[in-house]
Parts: sequence; structure tokens; C-alpha cells
Amino acid sequence: MEIEDITSADRRKLLKLPILAGLVGALPIEAAAQEQKADPLLTARPMPTVDARFPAEMAPGVFILPDKRIPLVPNIGIVVGTQAALVVDCGLGIDSAENVLRLTRELAPGRRIILTVTHAHPEHGFGAQVFRNDAHIYYNAAQRDYLMRSGNGMLDGFSASVLPPAHRHLLDGIELTPPHETYDGSEAAFDLGGREVRLRTWGTAHSPGDQIVFLPQERILFAGDLLEERMFPIVPFFPPMIGADDIDVAKWEVALNGILRLQPRLIVPGHGNLGGTEIPEAVLGYFKAVSNILAQTGQQNRDLRPLIRARYPTWENPEFIPPALAYFRLRA
Repeated sequence: MEIEDITSADRRKLLKLPILAGLVGALPIEAAAQEQKADPLLTARPMPTVDARFPAEMAPGVFILPDKRIPLVPNIGIVVGTQAALVVDCGLGIDSAENVLRLTRELAPGRRIILTVTHAHPEHGFGAQVFRNDAHIYYNAAQRDYLMRSGNGMLDGFSASVLPPAHRHLLDGIELTPPHETYDGSEAAFDLGGREVRLRTWGTAHSPGDQIVFLPQERILFAGDLLEERMFPIVPFFPPMIGADDIDVAKWEVALNGILRLQPRLIVPGHGNLGGTEIPEAVLGYFKAVSNILAQTGQQNRDLRPLIRARYPTWENPEFIPPALAYFRLRA
């Protein structure tokens, strides 16, 4: 089946979709206090629940639930074939996942449902228990192992210090839910019925077992938190909840170059706006810039945030600069 190229005009229309994200909530509340003082709007963040009322169709049968700049809400995909539907990420908690499952049934009546998540961080997949009896949950083995090894610590950490007190009930009743099936190695592929899906992992990058979801016919790629659009990349070095061994920026760069080699026409980042290959190119440039600034300034405890912020004045979420610096310094 031939898929028409996405023209520049088509892309401009898609880029107008309201799908920018803010992810201040991914920092512990104490660490974000200074950011909140600078911007009082951050003290009253919206509830991080996926809104499934207004799916946007990126291509026939390929839908996105945009994050709408709501902290801790990811971009979510629903891909419909003639036999099955694939859900890409399901949100932080039970309410979000129920919204996503309900919409999937509406968009793909009578079809089997498959759930996969781009990675095992709570805001992307901790609602998976909702799909346990109504879908086939499919991850890679490294991602499953990380979830079962570190999931309880992330659940406790998010509840205690990431979610604002008024939002902590969203994690009530969460049960870590392993997949029904995993794939070993770096790749897997399956057919939803007239629509091929490929999964690809490079191992530990942003987290152990990050994976992309690629539709080769449409050349649409769901990247998870390997990519954020016009935001400082989330290098999630938040010990003890997430340690340096759970991140590998060198492999992250390998993954981003792998994404570029796929030549996707449309990229759905974990958080932020739809775009093209300019998104991974920008993240690769950021990693290089941070490394160069550290090499030029040495390893003294100088506050380098102003230097990095000045280089990327239009990017959002500068609160993710310090954990990136801490990680790079540790690995230097």
C-alpha cells in the first residue's frame, strides 16, 4: 500500500495541533521550588490525567492523544488495523488508562487490543493494569526487568515527592503489571491487519529498555522520552529513585542516530509537538553542547545553568538542566 508523502503544508497543519508539553512535575517538588517561585502558575498545575475526548488523526487510522502541555501527561498513540489496535503508552494512573482503553474500543470496535509502552517510567505506563484483562501487553525483556526491579521505588518516589499532594491519589491502587509477552533482542515486528508495526530498542538510554514504535508504511515514529520537542531533554538522574546506571547518554545518542537513519516523516515525541528529524538533531546538539561546556569550564562546582539556558533561550523546562549536568559530571 502506497502512502502519500506528508507535504510541507500537511506538516504545518499537523504542527498546529495543541500538543506542547510541560514536564515540571517530573522533578521532585523540593527541587522545583525555585522554579515555582519564578513562575507562580507552576504551583497550580493541572491534574495529570489523559484527556481522551479529542483524538487527532495523523494518518488514516493513526491517532494521537496530545499531552496539551500538562505535566506528567505523555503523548499517546492509538494505531488501528483491520484485526487489532495498538496503544502506545497509557498514562500515569487508572483514570488515564481507563480513558485510553475506552477510546480505543470506540476507534477499533471488535478488534484485539495490544498495549506497549515506550519505557517504564510511571507517567507512561503505570496505568497498565487497566489493560491486563482486555488487551495483550507487550514490552521488551529489558523494559520488563527494569519495571519489576525498580517499579516500586519509582511508585513510592513519585507519590512522595513528584506529584503535588492534591494529585497523589492518582497513584492509589496502582499494581505493577508485567507484560503478557516480551521480545528478546533489539527488534520485533507484527501486523495489526494491513498495518505493520516495528518496535526497536537500543538497551539503556533514557531508561533501561526504551523503545520506539515505528510504522514503516506511514513512516510515523513514536519516540517516548528519547525525544522532547523544544524542551530540555529529560536526563532523569534523580537518585535514589533513578540512578546513573539507569541512564546511558552514549547509547541514547546511538538511538537518536538510529531514528535519523529510519528517515521518519513524522515524529511523536514523549512530550511536546509533532515534528520531523529536526527534533533528534536538536537533542543530539544539546548533548554535545553540554559536554563541550563542561570540557571548557572544567569540573569545578560552577553553576553552568545560565550558560546552557542562554544557548537555548526558547526551550522549556530548564529545571532539567541540573540533573543533566550532574549526570555528565559523574560520567566525565
